[in-house]
Amino acid sequence: MDLEITPLISNLKGEISAPGSKSYTHRAFIAASLAEGISIIKNPLTIGDSEITIKNLKALGVKIIKSTKNSYVVKCDKKPFKSVKKPLDCKNSGTSFRIFCALSLLVKGGLQLTGEFLERKRPIVPLLNALEAIGGKYTISEKKIMIKRRKNACNKIKIPGDISSQFITALLFTCPLLTCENNDFIEIELTTPLLSIPYINITLDVLNAFGINIQRDLEGGKFFITIEQNYRAQSYEIPGDFSSSAFIIAAAVLSNEPTEVVINNLSMENSQGDKKIIEILREMGARIEFDENRKQVVVHGDLTNNSLNGVEIDCSDIPDLFPILSVIGAFAKEETVLYNAGNVRLKESDRITSMARELKKMGVNVKEEQDKLTIYHCDKLNGAKIDHGYDHRVAMACTIAALYASSNSQISDIEIVKDSYPSFLDDLQKLGVQMKVK
Repeated sequence: MDLEITPLISNLKGEISAPGSKSYTHRAFIAASLAEGISIIKNPLTIGDSEITIKNLKALGVKIIKSTKNSYVVKCDKKPFKSVKKPLDCKNSGTSFRIFCALSLLVKGGLQLTGEFLERKRPIVPLLNALEAIGGKYTISEKKIMIKRRKNACNKIKIPGDISSQFITALLFTCPLLTCENNDFIEIELTTPLLSIPYINITLDVLNAFGINIQRDLEGGKFFITIEQNYRAQSYEIPGDFSSSAFIIAAAVLSNEPTEVVINNLSMENSQGDKKIIEILREMGARIEFDENRKQVVVHGDLTNNSLNGVEIDCSDIPDLFPILSVIGAFAKEETVLYNAGNVRLKESDRITSMARELKKMGVNVKEEQDKLTIYHCDKLNGAKIDHGYDHRVAMACTIAALYASSNSQISDIEIVKDSYPSFLDDLQKLGVQMKVK
């Protein structure tokens, strides 16, 4: 599906609701699938990467049934999962692939996992090596991983913290259910500093809600997990997603003329790191109001009279904001520096290279370094044919840039945005964006 974007001829205006958080959805469905009894998951995101997790849980014998428009019932009759002979396809969902690698230790006979994730050579071996410390055994090829638990060992796990926080999340979900011969707890020691800490906090939020207790010493880079715990069935509501909403917030802020956009279903009272988008944009000079009681963000745009100033932004904990911050930087005065961003090279695409390449196409001057991108102010962006490299966040960021270009832009395979924000195009159209989908 191809998209042609016409630059805005009138201001964005209107009101939308943020979709459910993808990060919380993955974790809530997995936790519910490990619990005895019936859990209710409210307001989940069930399309894209989250759908991959849900389909694979169903393949393992978990009953997941839509009960109302915005809620699902989750029940698992076999503890914890049934054995399956067919490989589970995790496609290019890093969260799904990495968590199911660890969950393989809970399945008799283990699991086989396949997917585009492997074909793209995204990082996984450090997690597989860590699983060996708790009895795991694996074989890996370019197209498939086979992993199972061969002994009830629970040795100290050593794993890097600066490659993917999903490695640690996968271990935190699995270790509490293990039986061990040589210990009554499992220690995880990070061999490098932990990046993307908010995603670990999301994991701990969900685990705590479902009755799992994890002791952590982040200063010392350690987690301590009591074994043979029990997940507790729960009614759990997924918060609105700041990672997705950041694109709409940016679209409104970048308006040249006075505009107002309202986004509902957003709360600051959870662990999403990407809520920092509001703090960053306010620091740059944007007018954004937040009402926690209404769970509502109101964004005022008017670059003609209220310009943005370039700033330096530490991206170590906000890798998913990197693409849209790159776009915002092109509209800010002076220069914007996105640093501590080396880990974004390991996402669905190399996001530093991807955003540098696409912004250059549009006439933006950038400087790419190993863990940094400097973006310089651009007076006029050109329309372009966008190559998102099958990265949903790059696709959405470039779509927002195209709204303020001097001519039309084209993006192929735009359906990739459904990985995290299924209603992205619909929401833009509600706010007044003109586009053609072929």
